[in-house]
Amino acid sequence: MGRIQSATWPLASRLVLAVLLVGVICTLISWRLVTLNERSHIQRMTRLAASAVAADMGADVEAWTLGQVRLAKMWEFGEPSYEQWTAFANLYLDHHPGCIAIEWLDPKYEERWIARSQGEKVPLAGNSVLASVFKSAQLSRQPVLSNLLASTTGQKQWFTVIPIYQKDRFRGFVLGFFDAQRSFNSMFADINGLGFSVAVEENGVEAFRLEGSTPENEHDWAQTIDVPLRGPSWRVKVWSKPAAMREMRSTLPLMTLFFGFCATLLLMVIAQFVRKLSIEVAERRRVEESLRSSQARFAGILQISAEAVISTDVDHRITLYNQAAERTFGYTAQEAMGQSMNMLIPERFRAMHTKHVAQFAESAKQSLLMSARRQVFGLRKDGTEFPMAASVSRLDVGGERLFTIICSDVTEQARAAEELRRAHDELELRVRERTADLEKSNQSLQGEILERQRAEEEVRELSRRMMRVQEEERRNLARELHDGATQNLVALTLNMAGILNSGGLSSSAQALIEESVRLVENCTSELRTISYLLHPPLLEELGLCRTLRGYVDGFSRRSGIAVTLTTEGELEQLGFDVELAVFRIVQECLSNVHRHAHSATASILLSRSGQLLTLEIVDQGRGLQSGAHSAGVGIAAMRERVRLLRGFMDIRTGPSGTAIAIRLPLSAEPASSSGAVA
Repeated sequence: MGRIQSATWPLASRLVLAVLLVGVICTLISWRLVTLNERSHIQRMTRLAASAVAADMGADVEAWTLGQVRLAKMWEFGEPSYEQWTAFANLYLDHHPGCIAIEWLDPKYEERWIARSQGEKVPLAGNSVLASVFKSAQLSRQPVLSNLLASTTGQKQWFTVIPIYQKDRFRGFVLGFFDAQRSFNSMFADINGLGFSVAVEENGVEAFRLEGSTPENEHDWAQTIDVPLRGPSWRVKVWSKPAAMREMRSTLPLMTLFFGFCATLLLMVIAQFVRKLSIEVAERRRVEESLRSSQARFAGILQISAEAVISTDVDHRITLYNQAAERTFGYTAQEAMGQSMNMLIPERFRAMHTKHVAQFAESAKQSLLMSARRQVFGLRKDGTEFPMAASVSRLDVGGERLFTIICSDVTEQARAAEELRRAHDELELRVRERTADLEKSNQSLQGEILERQRAEEEVRELSRRMMRVQEEERRNLARELHDGATQNLVALTLNMAGILNSGGLSSSAQALIEESVRLVENCTSELRTISYLLHPPLLEELGLCRTLRGYVDGFSRRSGIAVTLTTEGELEQLGFDVELAVFRIVQECLSNVHRHAHSATASILLSRSGQLLTLEIVDQGRGLQSGAHSAGVGIAAMRERVRLLRGFMDIRTGPSGTAIAIRLPLSAEPASSSGAVA
């Protein structure tokens, strides 16, 4: 034993050292690859953040510029008054933090009107470059932005120039002056909570750094994106703050080192175990030699075994036949000893048995389970056959080879197995038949479901198109009433006024013309009201809240019904689809209150909680008649609008009045106003 250990020790030592060296090298290579992958991931995440920041910045600047373009388009409809200009300019200042002033210059570059942000007295920058920017804007007829400039107080500003044209006639410019610090803070307000530092550069010089930005990680991890604008080009630089960098970093490199070294130690232990195992194998061979001689001494024990045990020599002559074999085959030991093994095997299997035993004798196997590959049969003394489980083993004792067969009668087990197999086959057949039926039913059901979903989607799309056509017709009708009939009535009023002023009319004719003038003015007012109700022109410009409030006030004046409007939550940028649907529903409800409810008061509550918009309209009238809330055309239209927006509508009515509650889910992004469903 000691000689075996001394011989294998140098080999085992070299194996352990080789395992240690390979394990350390593989661990370091894995750690390096994981580290490089983590760095690439952080750079990719920072690049994505920089792209998002640059896109938001470009979109915000474009939106602010389009707001000024709307101011310039006031001249397309005629000469605006100072009050109109001031109202829209102040509205723009209120909705665009960082805008210092809005100014109108005439074609001679002389200031006409200016509106400043409340409390803003900082001098405006850019006098030295105004002329060149004016010339560029006038020649291109497009908005132009200036570079970042410094005022006399050192405040960084930029300005936007919008050329004004009235029927191809140049009318001057709309100038917007913006405080760079406040404007950028407003644009990047939603970046503060994301864990990134942001800076803005122009021509390689840093012009802005977001409050809370840190210099850590800027040199190694900063990503830059150019933001092309209408004139200058700004560069946005984004990098991770320390806290965000810690979140993006993972423990995978350290875990790679840890588990790599653990795996190396484990392999070293395995190598040491292999060394010990080789020693144990050598020892086991010695023990096996002792066992062979012991097996011969304990052969007598087999006589009392519950299994039939039969031993044969190389000529297949029976040399051992225990009591269990006598009970199984019916032959006594005296009758079987020295006889050929073939007497216990049915004649049709004897040649195959001889062949298999010869192959087993030449193989390296020490034992073989004969009943594992096929069913084995035995032959009793009375000539009956029976199934049995049999195994054969080979043993060399004193230079003599012996084959030992251990077998048992498995007639009952075979009968039970056959019955089980038959029952299993029947069950399999029933399962296949039932599965086929279920598959057919499932396919039919899936087809019906798909067909119903397709039909529902087609109905929803048809309703959406009908709503679009209806809104477009309202828009066209409102435009025709305003531009056609209303203008003709105004002209008629002027003509009648001219007839009155000309004199020479009798008192009765003069009274008739004055009465006609009043009737024409009433018709003009009613046509304008109908045109407004058909299509609210200021919904897109002023937003839902202001448009609703103006409509409610006008409705109260016309109908004499006291209507209160209450708004709660953030109701800006709900999407044009939602805003128009809410306006039409309020319009229809108030119309029903005026025509049917006979209520002196009504209340409207519009609120938003998260992504849920709630509209409640309550009156104190006589309530709806039985079935009216399901049969009315107006209510059906309201339900259709709510259904198209995937909302819910509930109507509660009684003698004390009617309450309509509508809940609309809002999408994460506001819907576009183009192609909106009315």
